Amino acid sequence: MNDRLIIFLRNNFFFLLLLFFSVWRPVSAGQIKYHTVSLGDTLSEISQRYKVRIKDLRRWNNLRSNRIFVGQKLRVSKKKTRNLSRKFHRVVVGDTLSEISQRYKVRLKDLRRWNNLRSNRIFVGQKILIYTPRKNLEKSVATKLGLKKNVDFLKLNSSAAIVVDQTTGKVLFEKNADVALPIASLTKLMTALLVLENELNLSKLIKITKREANLERYNYSRLKVGSQFTRAQLLHLALMSSENRAAFALGRTFPGGLDAFVDAMNVKSKILSMWSTKFTEPTGLNSGNISSARDLAKLVDAASRVPLIVKYSTSKMSKVKVLNKTHRFRNSNLLVRNENWNISVSKTGFIRPSGKCLAMIASVKGKPYIIVTLDATKSLDRAKDARRIHSWLAAEKTASMRSFGHIIYPANT
Repeated sequence: MNDRLIIFLRNNFFFLLLLFFSVWRPVSAGQIKYHTVSLGDTLSEISQRYKVRIKDLRRWNNLRSNRIFVGQKLRVSKKKTRNLSRKFHRVVVGDTLSEISQRYKVRLKDLRRWNNLRSNRIFVGQKILIYTPRKNLEKSVATKLGLKKNVDFLKLNSSAAIVVDQTTGKVLFEKNADVALPIASLTKLMTALLVLENELNLSKLIKITKREANLERYNYSRLKVGSQFTRAQLLHLALMSSENRAAFALGRTFPGGLDAFVDAMNVKSKILSMWSTKFTEPTGLNSGNISSARDLAKLVDAASRVPLIVKYSTSKMSKVKVLNKTHRFRNSNLLVRNENWNISVSKTGFIRPSGKCLAMIASVKGKPYIIVTLDATKSLDRAKDARRIHSWLAAEKTASMRSFGHIIYPANT
C-alpha cells in the first residue's frame, strides 16, 4: 500500500502541486477573513474557532447583541486599515442609507457590507461604520507657522486663544492673540450680524440654488437645491448647525448681491476695530477669511448684543422641513447641550487651514467671559481647551497676571 502511494505521488507530483496552488490562497496581512453562518453556529463558537474575542466580532460586524442568523457573513479577522480612516455616523431622524453614502462618498453596497446589513433599512440612533481613504492631511496655517510650539500655563492644544471679562473688557488670558489666522465658520457671526443690523425681511422666502451647491469644500448639506426657507430659518441654521448653504444664500440675497455683502462685512469689521480681519465670502469655507483671537473677541461681544443671535446660536435643536422631508438639525457646539455650561453666544468652525475653532460667551459664577480658541487639532481637543479655561475661571485665579511674549502667565504669589 505504501509502495503504491509513493509511486502515485511520484508520478503525479507536478499535477498535485498545481492543484494545491490553484486551491490554496495565502491570506495577506491586510486581507479580511469572513465566515458564513451555518445552522447551529453561535457567536461564542465562532470566536473560539477563529481565536478572536466576542466583543471584537461584534465591533467588526456592527452587532448590537450576540444574535446571528443562518447565511449571515461575518468578518472574523482584523483588517489593517493603514490607508483607511475608520469613523461612525449616528443615524438621526430623516437619514437614509443612500444619503449617508453620498455624504461620505462611499458605495451603498460597501455600507451594507461594513455594517452587515441585509437591506437599506436603518433606524434612529444606529451607528453606521464607514471606511474612507486616509489622506495626507493638510496642516493648518497656525501649525505651519509653528504656533503650537508655544506652551501656555493652561496647556491648551489650541494655537491661539483669548479670554476676556466681558463686563470690564479686561483681557485675562491670551496666547498668540494678535496673529491673523483662517477662522472658518466663525465667519457666520459676522454674516448674521449684518443681516440683522440691516433689518432685512426675516419672513422672505429664499430658494437654495446651484450657486449654494457649488461651494468650495465640505459641501454636504441637507438643504437641497430647489428647497425654500425663510431668511429667519436660514439664519437659524447658519448659526446653530453651521449650514454653509444657508450662510451663502443669506449673502447672495443681500441688497446689491454677494459682492456688496462682502464689502459690508469688511466695513463692519473696521467699525468694530477688527484691524487684523479680512472677509472674502459669508460661509468661512474660504481660507482667505482671516482674523485674530483678539479681533474675534470684539465680534463676539457685538454679536451678544443682538438677541436673535443669542437665541439662534445657542439653540440646541430644530426640526426643519426640506422639500417633503423633516430633518432634525443640532447645535455644532456640544457644550451648548451640556447642562453644566451657561452659554449665551456660540459658534464653532473648521476647515483644514483653520483647525478646530470656537468663539463663545460662557458665564462662570454669574460673570460672562468671552472665550475664543483657534486651531485645536481635534473636536475633542477644542472641547478640552474650553473646559480647562472654564475650570481655571471657576478657581478664581485670574486676579493677578503677568505677560510673557504672546502668552499671559499667572503672577507668582
